[in-house]
Amino acid sequence: MKIIAFIIVYNEEEIIEKCIENAKEQGLEAIVIDNGCTDSTIEIVKSLGIPVYENKTEKYKIHEIFRWAIACVKKIGCDWYMLKDADEIFETYDRKITVREAVIKADKEGYNCMRFDLYEFWPTVDDDLSIKDFTERIRYYSYYSVDRASIIKNDPLFNVDIFTFPVGKGKLSPDRLILRHYKFINLEQGRRKVKSRLSRYDTKGLHAQYRNFTDESKFYVLEKNIYSKLHKFDGTWIRERVFDGWRGY
Repeated sequence: MKIIAFIIVYNEEEIIEKCIENAKEQGLEAIVIDNGCTDSTIEIVKSLGIPVYENKTEKYKIHEIFRWAIACVKKIGCDWYMLKDADEIFETYDRKITVREAVIKADKEGYNCMRFDLYEFWPTVDDDLSIKDFTERIRYYSYYSVDRASIIKNDPLFNVDIFTFPVGKGKLSPDRLILRHYKFINLEQGRRKVKSRLSRYDTKGLHAQYRNFTDESKFYVLEKNIYSKLHKFDGTWIRERVFDGWRGY
C-alpha cells in the first residue's frame, strides 16, 4: 500500500530532517511541497533523496495548497495520503505499530479516513539545550481534539475539504492517531520563523496572533508560571484540555 505524506515547507531547515525521518519511521512516503523556501531546506530535502514539488505562493493559502496537493495525488497515484506541515510529528497510541500499519488496518476494516489528537508542545526556559533532538528535549504540551480527517483514502468518489470531515462516502475510523505539533523549538528558531512569515499570513484568521509578537522571549519560550499549567510528557498521553492562553488562543 502506498501512503504519501505531502509535507508543506517554507524555511524549515532546523526541523525538516526530523520531519522526514518521522515519516520514514512511520512507513510513509514523503514528498515535499516547496512553498517558496529561501534557506537551506530544499538542499537538505534533496540530499535525503526526497522528491520536491514547487507550489510557491506570495501568501500562505492552505486551501489552495491542499487543492493543488489533491491534484498531485491524482497524477502520482497512491492508496492513502495526508497533507502536513514540517513541524508536525505523527505516531500511534499503540507503539508496537506504525502509522502505516494503522492505516492498513483501517482500510481492511472498510474505513476511508482517520483523524488525530493534537498535542501542542512548547519550549520552556528549563529545557536542556544539550539535547539536540527537539522531540526529546521539549516535554510540555497542551491537548486539542481535532474534528477533521488527517489521513484520507484516495477515492475518486470522495470529496474532501481541509478543515472539515470529508463528505460523500466518508467512513471515519474510530481509531485516532497522534500528532505532535512543535510551533517553535527554541527562541532563535521562533524569532526567525515569525519574522520570515509575517508578510505571508493574513491579518486575521490563520496565524493572525503572530501580528502581536515582538522579539521578547516570552512569545516563544514558556516561563515556569506558564508551563507548570501544562501537561509534562512522561511516556503517557493526557487527553485533557489545559491552560493554553499565553499567546491569546
